[in-house]
Amino acid sequence: MKKTIFKIGNLLFIFALAGLFACEGPEGPQGPEGPQGPEGPQGLQGPAGPTGATGPQGPAGEDGNANVTIINLLYEDITWTVDEYLGRVANTYSLTDNTINQDIIDHGTVLGYCTIDEMWISLPFVWTNEAGTELMCVLHSYALNTVTLYAFCSSGVLDPDGITEYRFLLITDNTITAAKGESSEKAIIEKLTKAGVDVTNYYDVMDYFGFIY
Repeated sequence: MKKTIFKIGNLLFIFALAGLFACEGPEGPQGPEGPQGPEGPQGLQGPAGPTGATGPQGPAGEDGNANVTIINLLYEDITWTVDEYLGRVANTYSLTDNTINQDIIDHGTVLGYCTIDEMWISLPFVWTNEAGTELMCVLHSYALNTVTLYAFCSSGVLDPDGITEYRFLLITDNTITAAKGESSEKAIIEKLTKAGVDVTNYYDVMDYFGFIY
């Protein structure tokens, strides 16, 4: 009889434990995060990576040594004077401009162009009349503070009224060292020619120096 009661008692104890666990309440809220610990020492730096390959060198830019100034002259601003050119009677006109300075004389040149029928042509400009019986010529020269136009034909003076505008390009380049007995004008033209520039082509010259027509 005692043995039977003991077994029943053990059984009741097991049931009580099971009920205790079955009646456990819901989990409480998470507690606050604890303080952060001290930062550890920095690790050793890794080895440097290999140096990248060097790319090809770009093409050299154009020389920026030349200095160019443009003087414009309209036909209606010209008053011709009868004079002479190398012993030949000619219409002449002198334009005074202080940009034709000593630097131009010593290290530069003045290229001349004129426009006829909206086409730019280099000076000297030589042509004939429709019949081919009259030779006509317009050219220029320059000196300190002055550029001079000359206009003549086979029979005497010439009034080239078909030319609407003249342009004079004043070019200096102090890097040019002319050979003994050679003018700076010739040296500059040779430099432009070596660069592939046709100095008789107005558009070619303007492109080279980055000017708008």
